[in-house]
Amino acid sequence: MKKRILILIISIILILTAGSIAGIMIFNKHKTTQNNTLTIAFYDTDKSIKDALTSLIQEYGQANEKIISFYNIDGQADLSEQINKNKVGLIIAPAGYAVKRVVAAADEKASAPEQSLTQMFSSMQQSAISKNKKLLGVPLVFDNLEINIDLSQFYTSGMTSIATWRDIEEFAQGQKEKIDYPVSFAGAEPVFLLDLLGALCEAFDGIDAYNNAARILNQDVLYNTFDAKETAARLFYGEDAPLASSINYLKEYSKNACLTPASRQLKHTDINSYIKQRVTHVFFTTLSVHRTYDTKAIGRFSSIYVPSQERPTQRHFTATTTYAVPVTASKKALTDSLITFLVSAEAQGKLSQMTGLAPVLANCSTADKQADDARFWIAATATPVAGLGHEAPFTKEQLEQLRNAIWELMF
Repeated sequence: MKKRILILIISIILILTAGSIAGIMIFNKHKTTQNNTLTIAFYDTDKSIKDALTSLIQEYGQANEKIISFYNIDGQADLSEQINKNKVGLIIAPAGYAVKRVVAAADEKASAPEQSLTQMFSSMQQSAISKNKKLLGVPLVFDNLEINIDLSQFYTSGMTSIATWRDIEEFAQGQKEKIDYPVSFAGAEPVFLLDLLGALCEAFDGIDAYNNAARILNQDVLYNTFDAKETAARLFYGEDAPLASSINYLKEYSKNACLTPASRQLKHTDINSYIKQRVTHVFFTTLSVHRTYDTKAIGRFSSIYVPSQERPTQRHFTATTTYAVPVTASKKALTDSLITFLVSAEAQGKLSQMTGLAPVLANCSTADKQADDARFWIAATATPVAGLGHEAPFTKEQLEQLRNAIWELMF
């Protein structure tokens, strides 16, 4: 009898021990899975950048046995609620209002690795964003607003260089002998139109004027006082209007019959058609849009930066930067590892090749001369700005209303 009881007790102990071991194994497996799982959200990120980063991050996840999922932020919904509900650990967002909102919503204890900036050139290091004296927003890649000149027409123009606004004007005037309106841009694209006006503002009147324009746009949108015509009037013709020089410059081009009147209806795809049909010899665009144009047609053009009389160290080019922002401290090891990978020379070279944009590192491969030029221009100047089209959280309707109000003032 005693022997049976002893066997029963030993059996119970063995069962309980096995159960405990199984429980510990399940807990450890859950904990390990949790430590290797990350949700990354994209907020208002350009599709080409989103696709490239998704591919690179999936490559990182497979190589490091991490489980990574992706989520798209709803810009109209509460950001903090979306972060918590979807357990988001890292957000990818462009410069301007989007990254500012993300940084504001991040956990106070969240941070990015300081060493992620060490290989970046100085103006990009200075573009990094801090919160509570901790690094939070890490630059990953950047765009650039550019002016494109038809090289074949330049070579026959008799000019030796195009480096100033006076040079551009002289070239445009000379081209009127060949085509009706040599200058064009995609004025129907509201974000680009605002970015262009902001770039001209920075070139003519400096960074303070640009910041004043961004402040006006944010005030009107955030405080629900937005009225497209009133906002446009404050920007262009009000007391100390920050964009007065910008709109007057474009109006002069229009008055001199250099700028095509169709610019107000043109989209980026129309500019592509203009290039192929050889009916524009000067146009404004961005590096990202440049990548979408017909390769053979765009090959006839050379890109230059937006000129100014200011010294390079005083310039702030319009070059929208994309950032990685950790929003929780609970995933720090994983987000630190991922960010370190994304700013490595190998990943930066791939990111430039995949997007056609400029990398943030001083020494890594680039997609081509255009991306390398953009990197050189930003490295030689002060921190870039997001572009006025990215500075305020406009709705689609507000952007269209503001675009229409601007064109009413221009023509």
